[in-house]
Order: sequence, then C-alpha cells, then structure tokens
Amino acid sequence: MIKKKPIPDADQGALIRTHSVFWDALHQHQRFRPQYPNENVVRFLMVHFKQALQGRKILKALDIGVGGGRHLKLLGELGFQSYGVDISAEGLRHCAEWLKQWHLKPSLFEASMTKLPFESSFFDAVISFGVFYYGDSRIMTKAIGEVHRVLKPGGKAFIIIRTTDDFRFGKGKQVEPHTFKLSTQKTNEAGTVQHFVSEKEVKSLFNKFRNLSFEKSEVSFLNRKAVNSDWLITVER
Repeated sequence: MIKKKPIPDADQGALIRTHSVFWDALHQHQRFRPQYPNENVVRFLMVHFKQALQGRKILKALDIGVGGGRHLKLLGELGFQSYGVDISAEGLRHCAEWLKQWHLKPSLFEASMTKLPFESSFFDAVISFGVFYYGDSRIMTKAIGEVHRVLKPGGKAFIIIRTTDDFRFGKGKQVEPHTFKLSTQKTNEAGTVQHFVSEKEVKSLFNKFRNLSFEKSEVSFLNRKAVNSDWLITVER
C-alpha cells in the first residue's frame, strides 16, 4: 500500500509538483527504472552497517526518491526494515509491483523530500541517490534539514548531488546562483530546475552533521566531451 502525503504549499510547492509530473512521465518507460543498485550505495551500506546487520540487529532505513525501487530492493535484501518516499505516483506504483516479485514490501509514501512523513530520530540510515538537486537551493537545504531531523543520533546518511563541474551546469536559464532551468537537449532533463553545488557549499549545507566526508565522482562520455560530476557525501548525525 502506498500512503500519500500532500505536497507542501510553500513557495517551492509549485516547482516540486512540476517535477512530479516530469517524473511521472519518465517512469512510464522501463529504461528510466533501473534495476541494479549503484555501487557507491552498496559500498556505503556494507562499510557502515554490515556488522550490525550480521548481528541480526533490526535497523530502519529510508530511501528518498525511490524511483523504480532498485535501492529499496538492496535494503530489503540486506535485512533493513525499509521505507521509501517519492513525489512520483507512477514511479511508486512500478516500484511496489516490482518489489512484490521479490517478496519485499517496504513502507512507501508519496511525499516531498522537503517534508518527510516520519517522526524525528526515526532512522538508522538514509540514502538519496541523485534527487536533492532537483529544485533550487532552498529546496535542497530543506531536504538536507529533513535528513538531519529523521536520523537517529549516530545514524548515517549517504547523499549524491551534482557538482558545479557537471556538464549540465549553465545549460539553461539561470534562476539563482548555481541554479538553472535546463534547456540543453543533450539530456532528458530539459525543463527541470537543478541546483549544482560547489565544494564550499557542501560544507555549508551539511554543517549541522558530524563527521562529514565527501568525494567527487566523475565519468566522461561523448568521447570525453562531457562529464557527469557528482559529490558522494557521507554524514553522521
């Protein structure tokens, strides 16, 4: 069962709803519902939670922006009590149907990353792969604040966001510093608003957390003419 929570009516609400329509359209196509987990997410979970899980400790984990469910499947297989949120009803529907084939039934919520439908200090682990940059700087800041709120003291989160070296940076109308409404046709994301993060801003955005560590991951394509550039961020509350 997918539980629905209303999108906040704050000044960012219209932008969040626009992105939900965008993702509903994409999730109708199989190629936008990948089935294999990202290796960096796997590494984070195995490094920080393997011993606890092997000791049969029950840990709660949240995936923010579940998409087709690939990382929820991983969380379930590892033994987490798993939860997932997404703004796309279409994505959540496919996620629930696909995970049912693997006899996995995580708790799913149609909700915004800026207003998570959970109590404070609820989760041992939070992951979010390539989600928080969809919006302006205020949306990203609120989403990160929600991660801090729902993590237990000592809980850890792994978040992937785009750097200012990403090929999409500057490819559209500037909304605010480091934020653009994309217009490039070299990506399927034209029309979305995205915020790109500098190294200095990473430290500012996550200053409420303990033990911030981050790496840069870059993959070139088009014969090295373009680069996907991401920050791999690990934090502890």
